Amino acid sequence: MEGNDSDSAGDLLPSPVEEQREDYIYEVVVQSNSTNPSSQFADVALLQTFKPLIIPCYVLVVVVGVFGNYMLFYIICRARKMHNVTNFFIGNLAFSDMLMCVTCVPFTLAYAFNPHGWVFGRFMCYVVFLIQPVTVYVSVFTLTAIAVDRYYATVYPLKKRTSVATCAIVLTGIWLLSCGLVAPAVAHTYHVEFKEEGFTICEEFWLGQEKERQAYAYSTLLVTYVLPLSAVCVSYLCISVKLRNSVAPGHRTQDQADAQQARKRKIFRLVALLVAVFAVCWLPIHVFNVLRDIDIRLINKRHFLLIQLLCHLCAMSSSCCNPFLYAWLHDRFRTELKKMFTYHHRVGIPVNHCAASVVL
Repeated sequence: MEGNDSDSAGDLLPSPVEEQREDYIYEVVVQSNSTNPSSQFADVALLQTFKPLIIPCYVLVVVVGVFGNYMLFYIICRARKMHNVTNFFIGNLAFSDMLMCVTCVPFTLAYAFNPHGWVFGRFMCYVVFLIQPVTVYVSVFTLTAIAVDRYYATVYPLKKRTSVATCAIVLTGIWLLSCGLVAPAVAHTYHVEFKEEGFTICEEFWLGQEKERQAYAYSTLLVTYVLPLSAVCVSYLCISVKLRNSVAPGHRTQDQADAQQARKRKIFRLVALLVAVFAVCWLPIHVFNVLRDIDIRLINKRHFLLIQLLCHLCAMSSSCCNPFLYAWLHDRFRTELKKMFTYHHRVGIPVNHCAASVVL
């Protein structure tokens, strides 16, 4: 028993290699701030002045994102008529966006505004820094899968639709791919305590591997933004062209023709909005990361943390838009949502036996 206790205690102590890495990280942090000690915490002080504005914005994102995506996920799970491949993709998107709001926003805010830095411990450091990018990548890849699925359903309506089994394989592949893309970053994430200074960091450091870090950053940008955005644009462009050139069979009255044109315009506006929201929400954070990777001095040091947090807020706002764009603007989802909050009285039953029920 004593031997086991000593082994356990030994496991809790940092190894010589870990101590050397932490010392190296400490030297990197100190050297990067030693050139101008007066501005070492200037960006932190500036960020604190915007705290009353930033926190309510993040709270709004969390409330709207969690509530909207939960309602969407709940409808898909409870309504049997909603069980189809497209809605399963949308449900996966809602789940990942909910997880994104719960993990990304609270921990990011606490880490940004807490004077002691990361206060959630070593284990949560690695868990949170794994879950955060995974949920982001899952959301992006699911958006792409939805666009491709809509493309085949619209452009090739007579072909066999994607099966539920294939959908499950695709969703599993999306989660595995996302975890695989995050693995290198998690492997280079360090939890370092500066006891004398009274703060702790949980950051990604590629010690002596600058070229590898840049290669990973640019490849991640390509895989998680450029390629998905291209796929979404091409898919929805083909959908728009197909709908514009489609002609309903048989003789149509003027009212029917006007109704079809109105439907086409509505779909085109929705498609344009989908692409615009996806591109605009994620563009600032990617531009920020590229500038930081090229030369961190391109970003004003005094405004660094503030710009980074605002870019992060813009990216997180996409989780609020998705429930409305991908679900609540569709008639079937709106119908199911109304059923959840409407009491329907049974018809043809005597008054003394009437019962009200919530239709889900």
